[in-house]
Amino acid sequence: MFFLRRLAAWFGRKKEIQEREDGEEQRRSFFLYIRKTPEIVTYLRREKGIACKKLELTLIDDEDRPAYQIAQIAEYLMKDLNFFCLLTERAEAFEELAEEAMEEYGLLLVLLPKGNGKVPGNLILDVGEWEKHLDIISAVRYNTLTI
Repeated sequence: MFFLRRLAAWFGRKKEIQEREDGEEQRRSFFLYIRKTPEIVTYLRREKGIACKKLELTLIDDEDRPAYQIAQIAEYLMKDLNFFCLLTERAEAFEELAEEAMEEYGLLLVLLPKGNGKVPGNLILDVGEWEKHLDIISAVRYNTLTI
């Protein structure tokens, strides 16, 4: 009887560990995307033939993710931009970021609600959809980018 309990406990614990590893893998992959965001934007800008000076970037918020993650993506991107728009339903969470962008970079970060018709900008990043379009991450870089 003792052996069966230990066996059941071992299988239960293994399932717990597997579930935890899957969650950690998802979180880790999203943080890898965050760090690579400037490279992704550079690649997309070059593929579309947009000069740095003419880049008008729009970032579409994913309300399922915490606001600090989206803010971190925006911080990585706003250093080299002339126009930056953030489409979100939680603008109050990004007001401090907009002030920081103006003070540090002289960048006007435009906060607009989602669903107002045409999306501004000539390059649009949808945080809610981007993991579906990026291929598996290798240790060095992305294998391919399919958009």
